[in-house]
Amino acid sequence: MKKTFKKLIAVVLCLTLIGCVSAPVAFAAFDPEVSVSEEVNPIVKKLYDVVDVIIDKVVGAINSFIPDPASWVSAKDYTGEVAMEGMDTFLDEAADGAYWSLGFANASILTGNEMDGKHFVGGSLSFSDKTVSSVMDDLKVRTVALSDNSGRGTVVFAVIDAYGLANPQVNIIREQLADYCEANNIVSLNIAVMHQHSAVDTLGMNGSIIKALGNFFTEDDVNGLNDEYMENLRAAVASTVKAAVEDMTAGTLYYGTADFSEYVTDKRDPQVLATEFDRFRFVPADGSEETWFTTSAIHCVGNGAGGTDITGDYPYYMEQYIKETYDANFIMVLGAEQGTSQDKASLELADELTTPERLTAYAKALTERFASIENEVEVEPVLNIKHTAATYEITNEILVFAAKAGLLTNGVVVADDHYEVVSEIGYMEIGTDIAVILCPGEIAAELVYGGCLGADKSWTGEDWTYGYIGDMTDKDTVIVFGIINDQIGYIIPDNDYMALLEPSNRSLELVSTGNVTASSMVEDFAELIASVK
Repeated sequence: MKKTFKKLIAVVLCLTLIGCVSAPVAFAAFDPEVSVSEEVNPIVKKLYDVVDVIIDKVVGAINSFIPDPASWVSAKDYTGEVAMEGMDTFLDEAADGAYWSLGFANASILTGNEMDGKHFVGGSLSFSDKTVSSVMDDLKVRTVALSDNSGRGTVVFAVIDAYGLANPQVNIIREQLADYCEANNIVSLNIAVMHQHSAVDTLGMNGSIIKALGNFFTEDDVNGLNDEYMENLRAAVASTVKAAVEDMTAGTLYYGTADFSEYVTDKRDPQVLATEFDRFRFVPADGSEETWFTTSAIHCVGNGAGGTDITGDYPYYMEQYIKETYDANFIMVLGAEQGTSQDKASLELADELTTPERLTAYAKALTERFASIENEVEVEPVLNIKHTAATYEITNEILVFAAKAGLLTNGVVVADDHYEVVSEIGYMEIGTDIAVILCPGEIAAELVYGGCLGADKSWTGEDWTYGYIGDMTDKDTVIVFGIINDQIGYIIPDNDYMALLEPSNRSLELVSTGNVTASSMVEDFAELIASVK
């Protein structure tokens, strides 16, 4: 009887949670044109904060009834290690005889069974099954292997057409390739995603919320992952890593930038945008195909966030155009793209165009912008990289609930009075003037480049006092590689972490670990960067 009573209470609490969560999800279409301080009446703002506390307490009460998953680790057993640490020494100049070598490979990650009703589409929370209804184009993994031939090892980047990949899944791939990495002196294997809101779910959170609630009462572990798809994905990544390493050839590396500000918009204040493509262009000495390794701070939401069609979004169409027009290999990684969206207004596209046609036009415009880069410079053969473990307190009780329900596959540490997500960060230098921030989530550009809201406009009425990551390195250029080696959600400045029901938050807080992640991460990067100087 007691067991049945507890289940009944849990059901009631879960239904309460659904009521709490559904409201902020519905606000996702809001797009304010003014700052929060100008939009929200102080009394209304206070009400939002009070309601936020109530939601937090209600969901916290639910979480106290739910046992911790067996995979979660107690704080006393957490070792704080990372699977790959990178390089022991950083070089300030090219080693004697150093030269660049790079290899490229790519492969489809589709199995052909995506429309069997058992594959979910990432991009938005859903209370029902959001399974694939059509496959517009391919989803791929693109991989580069890079070395400065200083003897300190090879660095590999594999970028997947996917919504997200949690650190435990990344480490499974690393473990499967451990012997190969050791044999080939691969000291850093990085797995990033392009964060398409129209790709097969590889994070778990886009399965049916209703069905996931059943995990509390059965031995099942229902979420958005498809085991067959994940196994194929891991195999595809592994094959491209090996192929890219085998493809490595000597050549020259160039770096240049191109502005794309007219094709991107920020849906949340402050209007701080990373509006430049960073392009590394590798020219092989043997005259074979060039490889373009680029960044983009534009969200892959060209087919919306809640659809059921599969598409690789604008990167897929950029790849096609680059191959056809410039006969070059193409790989892209996301930058600081927290609240960005695609802006096609300047293209004046006809309303009757299909999604592929619109994405093709957008991709062509973007590609032509950085294909005509004129500020290109040669990069000295210096490659430094270091990784470190990091944990971030989960103050968002809704995220704790989702994790306990099995909708998130991230690693978690259980402390005495809170939970922490297990993650990692990294710092890399390419050449003597370029720093790269390896960030495990969707970071606000202002946390890197400056411009956080002050006390007069921030939600909490406080200043940002933790500094900016870009100021912590002595390099002239600072680049972000985002959602890499983990996906921990939105990284929002502490002083502008809003109430869940505030419309202008654009639901970012709903999918964030909490209101202290940004300050903790900035401090972690400061420590990491200082450790290699």
